Amino acid sequence: MPVIYSPIDTFLQVIKGKYKAKILIYLSAKQRRYSEIKRKFPQMSERILIKQLKELEQQGIISKTITGHKPPLKVQYSITGYGSTVCPILKQMWFWGEQHELQAR
Repeated sequence: MPVIYSPIDTFLQVIKGKYKAKILIYLSAKQRRYSEIKRKFPQMSERILIKQLKELEQQGIISKTITGHKPPLKVQYSITGYGSTVCPILKQMWFWGEQHELQAR
């Protein structure tokens, strides 16, 4: 049986990960330092946070800026123009989830 291409599969592949959508929504408000992201999601291991940030950066969804010439370096993440196109979709999904949760009670 042939595999049928689905743009939805592409979308889900990009945001797949327990925290990627949450990270993107958090970054949609403004550029954030790595330490701010880490504090926002204390339940996330550092290994997972680094992995998911790296994947989002490789996909062109976020960008990473390093400033400073010697430690401690300042590492900041922000949504790219391309990445900002996914944020309204994620926010709508978030809103739908809230509404669904309320109705399920």
